[in-house]
Parts: sequence; C-alpha cells; structure tokens
Amino acid sequence: MGLSVAISGAIILSVMMLIVLGMPSVFEKVFSIGEVSSEISSIEESLFRTDLSMDSLAAVSGSPRINFTLNNDGQEKLWNFEKFDLIITYDGISGRSTEPLSYSGQCMGASPSVLNWCLQGISGDILDPGILNNGEGASIRTQISDDLSSGIVIVLVVSDNGVPTTLSTTT
Repeated sequence: MGLSVAISGAIILSVMMLIVLGMPSVFEKVFSIGEVSSEISSIEESLFRTDLSMDSLAAVSGSPRINFTLNNDGQEKLWNFEKFDLIITYDGISGRSTEPLSYSGQCMGASPSVLNWCLQGISGDILDPGILNNGEGASIRTQISDDLSSGIVIVLVVSDNGVPTTLSTTT
C-alpha cells in the first residue's frame, strides 16, 4: 500500500510540474494574440481615418510632365511618401501606357527625372512641416517616359496604408 501511494504521489507531482512548466508558453501565446489584435485595430483605425482626393490635374499634349494636387481630406497625417504608390495610365505618342513612378523627394524647383514623382510643396503647411495634415494639399510633379498625345490620362495614388484615390482628364 505504501508503494502505490508513493507512485501515485510521484505521478501527480510530475503532472503538476509539467503543467507549471508549460504555463509560460501558453501565456506567451495569449499575449502574442493580444499584440496582433492590437496591431490590427491600429491599422483599421488608420484606414478609417485616411481620406484622399486629387484635383488640378494638368497634362498637356506633347509634354511628358503631369502635375496635380493630392489633398488630405481625412484625419490621418500622411508623411511616408516613399511608400506611396503612384501609377499613371496615359495615351502617349507610342500608344497607351501604364507606368509606376518612384518617389524622388522634394522637387526643389526642378522637374523630377523620368518615371519619378516629387513633392513641390504642401499648401498651408504651417503645422507639422513636411507632413500632409487634414485640409492640406500636396503639389505633385511627375515625368513619364513618353510625350502625351491627345487622349486620356489617369492618375492613381495609393497611400502608405493602402487607401487609393484616382483622377483622370483628357489632353
């Protein structure tokens, strides 16, 4: 009888030790799920607060330059322009083309190089210089790889958090 009590006590003690040793990994997984859930909520909030529009699209037949204003109509501050996507579809001398353009920083009074876009300035940029706040508009200059011919120009901008806006005109 004494041997069976000792064996059962050892088994119970072993099971309890396994449970105690396994608890940190369970807690780690629970906290990890909480962090992911918090990050998802933060991303969803950012998407909800982002609203973009464009206006003043200037595209002239015979020129490779397209300029427009990107407006921040939402509450999210926009500043990570390197991660924005800008795609232009246009009718050029060689036919219809769709080209992604890369961000090249501030324009500094000059046009960007081919297949690039730059930030000429932000209107009303008093609060947070260099950041596109609510109610502000960013003057964007672009240069495509072909001269425009008579036809359509479509500009698509997607912010760093994935919110798109588009504008089109004819030349």
